[in-house]
Amino acid sequence: MDKKSPNFFVKILMLIGYVILHPLVWLWRKMSKFFGGLNYRRIGSRMAHAVGNFLHWLIFSVLLPKKHRNITKKEIYRIIFKADTPAGKKFDIWLLIAIGINMVLIMLDSFDAVHANLRWVIKGLEWLFTIAFTLEYYLRIYCLQKPWKYIFSFYGIIDFLSIFPAYLSLLIPATQTLTVLRVLRTLRIFRIFNMKRFLLESFHLLNAMRRSITKILIFMLFVFIVAIILGAVIYMFENGKNPAMKSIPTAIYWAVVTITTVGYGDITPVTPIGQFISTLVMLLGYSIIAVPTGIVVGETMREHRMAKRGDDTDVPEEFNEYEERKTENGERDAESDDTAREDFRYCPHCGHVEQEEGSRYCRLCGTLLSKEKPNRWIDDFFGGE
Repeated sequence: MDKKSPNFFVKILMLIGYVILHPLVWLWRKMSKFFGGLNYRRIGSRMAHAVGNFLHWLIFSVLLPKKHRNITKKEIYRIIFKADTPAGKKFDIWLLIAIGINMVLIMLDSFDAVHANLRWVIKGLEWLFTIAFTLEYYLRIYCLQKPWKYIFSFYGIIDFLSIFPAYLSLLIPATQTLTVLRVLRTLRIFRIFNMKRFLLESFHLLNAMRRSITKILIFMLFVFIVAIILGAVIYMFENGKNPAMKSIPTAIYWAVVTITTVGYGDITPVTPIGQFISTLVMLLGYSIIAVPTGIVVGETMREHRMAKRGDDTDVPEEFNEYEERKTENGERDAESDDTAREDFRYCPHCGHVEQEEGSRYCRLCGTLLSKEKPNRWIDDFFGGE
């Protein structure tokens, strides 16, 4: 019996491949065409509306008592956002208590004995808190005229991060631990209990860090360049003699660990020249570690000097003198606020606010003043509610 030629087997393999791959290629093309033609923005918008409608129905048709189902958006806003009202303070205090209990549950669940015996009880309570925080987050968006301003504000992002990990854990169970981010919501304690002095000091620190960020970035770039050079130099002397120095990136890692005075000890030079270089790098680390601290401290002292002179620039609006005007119903008088702002001039260099009429140049640094407030995004970001 004659042996069949190799071409025969090649043709058989090609036929099998065609029979298997052709339907897969056809299906891939159809799916690509289908998904490529979808309007994902419209789909996302419809999904958001569907979730919003469900939450609205759940709150106003199921959870709320009938006598409270006619509550207006303005009343919800005063309860949720106004901590200076009795109802608002009670709401925020109970919210803090709920966050504290939730944090205790997350910590207890990390113990093996508790997790083995009370796993499902703790899991159920955690999801109960998650649903409650989700409904509260929806109400915060529902009662605002400009919800996007709140969503992308400092507290809005924190509120979202407090509930997102719980739903993400349905796909990635390990992210359940990230629900501890809810503790960030306790930052509202300064506003709830009228700790304006603490909140004002935090904004002074924020302003100091903002003014220091350029210098610190330049300093970090310098340290990074130095670490690359030192890593290459130490690799030149240690290569072939030190098994731990496998490559230049590994040597750069050693340089960063050493120059920052962390000193893990997992990589150490073995040659005399390498040890001498290590000594220089450690001394260099001690000499430069105080540089960013000095930059921030200097800007902080400058911020406090400006505050004593009454030159607060980027503090929250509620701390400005012109914001103290109140209408009879206790709300902000926006018209008087705009009038007070008309004559203000801002220094784009140092942030000084000049209130004297006719001033064209900053009395602190001599820069030409502008009507536009620099870094206004800080006020919007931290005051998005």
